[in-house]
Amino acid sequence: MKTPNEFIVNSPRARYQSFVVRRAGAALSAVLVSFFYVLFLVIGLAAPELKAQTVKRIELPVPGANESYHTISLGAKGVVLVSQLSKNAFNIQKFNVDLDRDWSINGTIEDNLDFVKSSYDGQSVYLLFTRSRTDFYQVVKVGVAGFMETFYLSSVDRFQITDFQTIGYSVFMAGTVRDEPMLLYTNLASKQSKILPGVTQPNTVIQSVDIDTTHHLVNVCYAARKGREIKLISRTFDEYGQSVGQVMVEPEPDYSLLNGRLFTLNDSTKLMIGTYGFRNMQGNNNSASQGLFLSKIVYDEVEFTQYHSFTDFKNFFNFMSEREQERMLRKIERKKENGDEVKLNYRLLVHDIIEQNGNYLISGEVFYPEYRNNNNGMYGMSSWWGSPMMSPWGIGGMGMFPSYGLYNPYYWDPWFGSRRMNNGQIFNGFVYTHAIVAGFNPKGDLLWDNSLPFEGLKSMELKEKVRVKPNEDQTVSMFYSNKGAIKAKVFDKDRVLNDRQPIPIMTVDASDKVRQTNTDEVLYWFDNYYLAFGYQRITGDDGRRNVFYLNKISF
Repeated sequence: MKTPNEFIVNSPRARYQSFVVRRAGAALSAVLVSFFYVLFLVIGLAAPELKAQTVKRIELPVPGANESYHTISLGAKGVVLVSQLSKNAFNIQKFNVDLDRDWSINGTIEDNLDFVKSSYDGQSVYLLFTRSRTDFYQVVKVGVAGFMETFYLSSVDRFQITDFQTIGYSVFMAGTVRDEPMLLYTNLASKQSKILPGVTQPNTVIQSVDIDTTHHLVNVCYAARKGREIKLISRTFDEYGQSVGQVMVEPEPDYSLLNGRLFTLNDSTKLMIGTYGFRNMQGNNNSASQGLFLSKIVYDEVEFTQYHSFTDFKNFFNFMSEREQERMLRKIERKKENGDEVKLNYRLLVHDIIEQNGNYLISGEVFYPEYRNNNNGMYGMSSWWGSPMMSPWGIGGMGMFPSYGLYNPYYWDPWFGSRRMNNGQIFNGFVYTHAIVAGFNPKGDLLWDNSLPFEGLKSMELKEKVRVKPNEDQTVSMFYSNKGAIKAKVFDKDRVLNDRQPIPIMTVDASDKVRQTNTDEVLYWFDNYYLAFGYQRITGDDGRRNVFYLNKISF
């Protein structure tokens, strides 16, 4: 059996400290840089190694260019894969935590419906099939034991879906009708639907819908714009669609709150986190993020809001080259000396809050939309917003489905980029530059931050790429999968303890040669186990094969 790969330990370079020291003089700089280098080297070598090991791998053949799999983690209950069999049929199969198949069942799809999204509420998996701007939906509910139910629903005409969440037999779908936000609730058992109350202010969008399975609540966050001012309003509903709370977070006079997510800590306390920007930097066709904000909410009243500019982060700009970092740090220092602040323009996909030793870890990916020239007319030769089930070898839907996918608010909203082509250009995917993680205390103070740069990471769908793992020794591991390998760093607050070399994801046989890897991902599974999955073209002793792989990896 092939020996599992392990991360290689490298000592980090304290660029920010080196920059400050160089300002003090060449001689003093050399002494202090040497001191910090030796100190960090000792700390790095003394830090325990984080081992990444493939416990088991399974491969499923991908015979055609249009066949693909959608992966749904069930935590300690296993993992589910959904694939297409024909234009009107799909297959769903479940594997246990040892990646042994428990069951496999087939289902039918109504004509002209596309797979849009899945949801898992801890008990059952839900699959949503629909078409763009239609009033007809098919929802498939599959229990962990393999019992399948199919529901056919009708609702509002020309409803463009942005999100799909479920609790039990309750379905919550967010979207737009004629560019106006709408939240639709449906009870699958009674097939009764109703439009839930939203925000009456004009120029409002639904930015997030989050399910709280612990408290059986749904948190819906709206962004309301008036001129250049943007505030956030969160409405909370129970699993029956009844409104049980509303929170309004208004920015300070110079700021706008660009996006946010609400997290319930207990019966009385909530946290809203997101990004903010300077009000005068916000335009009709773009938003400019300056940093993170954190609001503590007690009994639906805002107790405080803390703002933290990325210019105050020690490691936010580590994704840049050394020369670019030094230039940026000099610019920040000059602005601060004059009582001003460098204006930034970043977009951040915020993750769930992680609690660690009484404090909070906030993480996310920094990204930007990329555009390309279009010579194929208004919509080109294929869908231009992508699908949760992209073809492994190119743009497409789940198997033979045309790509429909979710109406993505980060791309389509006027605050994140124009939905219409500009000078013949169309959307060409999201480019990820780096990921950040930061520690905050319960008062909202920034304790530390660190970052992990991405290398050539791009996706047609905006989704979380990096995984954050709090360790028992209070360190934090951060890693992602790209091009068939896992890249990771281990942080002790502001310090980088270990900067690991990429680890190739193990194949079935040591003689296998991976020729191409597409759409590879890694996600948390259960305990200390993670799932790495994607598509590979492999050459081995038995010839060539195209496969979808699932690797169970322990950290």
